[in-house]
Amino acid sequence: MTKTEIEEYLVKLEHKLLIESERHSIELTREWAKSFPNESAVYLFREEGEVCYVGETGSLRGRMTDILNTKNHTIRRNLGNSHYSEFPNYEKPSSRKGFSNDIENILNDRIEKHLTLSFITLNLGRKELEERLFDKLQPKYSLKEKRGAKKAYSKTEKQKVNKNAYEKWTAESDEKLERLFCEGKTTTELSKIFGRNNGAIKSRIEKLELKEKHSS
Repeated sequence: MTKTEIEEYLVKLEHKLLIESERHSIELTREWAKSFPNESAVYLFREEGEVCYVGETGSLRGRMTDILNTKNHTIRRNLGNSHYSEFPNYEKPSSRKGFSNDIENILNDRIEKHLTLSFITLNLGRKELEERLFDKLQPKYSLKEKRGAKKAYSKTEKQKVNKNAYEKWTAESDEKLERLFCEGKTTTELSKIFGRNNGAIKSRIEKLELKEKHSS
C-alpha cells in the first residue's frame, strides 16, 4: 500500500470507530465481558460523551474481562488516580495492587454510570489506528509513558497545582463546601476556593450527598 492508500484506509477506520460504531453501556460483570467477540479490535471509552481512552487488543473479550479488575487495566488505574487520589485511604495502584475496597466500589459505579464503550474489529492497522487517535484526541486516561505522557501523584507535585491536594477534609471545610454548593458555585469555582482539583470536589460532593440533600 502507498502512503496515500494507508492514510485513506486509516481515515475510513477512524470514521467507522468514532462515528458509526455503537456506544455500548457498561456492566462490570463476566457475562457482559463475554458478550463481546473474541477478536482483534481497536476500542475506545467515552466519559460523558468525550473520548477518554483508546486501546487496541488481540482479544476484545479478554480486554473487557480485564476491565473488571484494576490490576489488569490501565483505564481503571488512571481514572481512579484522577478522581480519588485525595481520599484518605488512597494508595497508587499497580499491576499487582488495586485500590482499597471503598474506592473500588465508587470506581465501579462511576465506570458504569459515566462511561460507554465503542469498538471495531480488525487485524490490519490496529496499532496505527490507536496511535493516530491518541495523537489526535489526547484521551485523558490513556497515559502512556513511552509517548512522553507522565503524570505525577506525589503530594509535593500535586500541591504545586492544587495547594490542598492530599490534605484531609475538615468539618469546617465540609460545612463551607455545603454552603457554597447551595449558593450555586460551580465545580471550577469550588476547585479554586478549596485548592483541590475538580475530581476531588466532585468526589466530596458525592460523599457528602449534597446533590441528594439539596435537590429541589
